[in-house]
Amino acid sequence: MKNRIAAAGLALALLAAPALAPAAHAADRRPTEAEASRITEVLRAQGYRDWRGIELDDGIWEVDDAVASDGSRRDVRVTPDDYTIIARGTENRLANIEEAARIGDALKREGFERYETAKLDDGLWKIDNAVRADGSRYDLTLVPETLRILHRDREG
Repeated sequence: MKNRIAAAGLALALLAAPALAPAAHAADRRPTEAEASRITEVLRAQGYRDWRGIELDDGIWEVDDAVASDGSRRDVRVTPDDYTIIARGTENRLANIEEAARIGDALKREGFERYETAKLDDGLWKIDNAVRADGSRYDLTLVPETLRILHRDREG
C-alpha cells in the first residue's frame, strides 16, 4: 500500500514539474483554446484554410504550413496581443538611416539609451544589444509598422 501511495506521489510530482520549470522555458508554448480560436478566426478571415501547427515562439505566434487561398503553403506569424498577421518579407537587411533613427527614438521612449544593430529579418525588426541606463542589455523583436516590442531577451 505504501508503494502505491509513493508511486502516486511521484507521478503527481512528475506531472507538476513542467509548471515549476523556469519562466524562460514557458515562453514557447502551444495556444490555449481561446487563443487558438482567435488565431483561427484571423487566419480564416485572411483566406487561410488549413495549417499544420501553432506555437508561441520568441513572443509571436508561428503558424506552420498555412494553406493560402491560392493553394500555396507558407508559414504565417500572428502578434499575441492584437492578433495581427505579420507579413514575412523576402528582404532581410540592415536598417537604413531613417529607419535606424525611428527605431532609436522608439526605443528611447521605452527606456533604452542605444542599440548596436537593427536588422529587418523575415518581416520583423531584430535589435541587437539594446542598452538601458543601468547597463542591462537586451535583444529585441519589434513590429515593423509600430515598432512595438514583441519580445525581449536579456543578455548576460
